Formats: sequence, C-alpha cells, structure tokens
Amino acid sequence: MHIKIEKKALLDAIQKLEAKKPIGKAKKAYLTGNVVISLADKTAILQLNTAKVAVPADGAWEGFVSFPFQIAIALLKIPPKGEVITFEYLEGSLRIGPIKLSASHTTHLSI
Repeated sequence: MHIKIEKKALLDAIQKLEAKKPIGKAKKAYLTGNVVISLADKTAILQLNTAKVAVPADGAWEGFVSFPFQIAIALLKIPPKGEVITFEYLEGSLRIGPIKLSASHTTHLSI
C-alpha cells in the first residue's frame, strides 16, 4: 500500500494538526498521540484524536495506519528530500520517505 502526497501540502497539513492542539493538561496527550492516515477519493486524511486534515494524494491504500505524531512533527523540522513524500505500509512497517518505523494497520477506525 502506498500514498503519495506533495511535500508542501503534507507539511501544511501537519502544521494544521499541530495548531489544533488543546491547551492545558490535554496538550501533552495530544502531541504524544498517534496520527491515523487513510485514503479516500484521491484525498489523504490525517486524523489525530478529533482533529482531521485532508490533503490531495494519489495511491493505493486500504484501511487505516497509525503512527506517532512525533514522527509527523519531525517531518516539519527535517523534511525528506523531493517534492513528493511517499507513505508505504507493508506487514507492520511504515516508510515515510527515508524514515522506517513500526505502525499498526486496521480496517476499522477507532479513535
């Protein structure tokens, strides 16, 4: 499975998710939570708790894959090279550009 997203659009989406963080005690839980990514009708949906951001994308993706929001924040600080960032999921492993990490896949979203 893979999703391709233009780098600028993805970084803008991550910034929007980060900007939706709550204030107070819930802020830490939000920032250390998991992002869920899915694809529907050439649109990637990134969701963190109740915050959702949609971004144009291409690919072949089924279900939902979750990964730590801190990885997404790291992409803001050191974005991968190239104009398009590819998310690839295979057997418990998610690759985001050059980053490879463990991730979970499900066919039903439960946030």
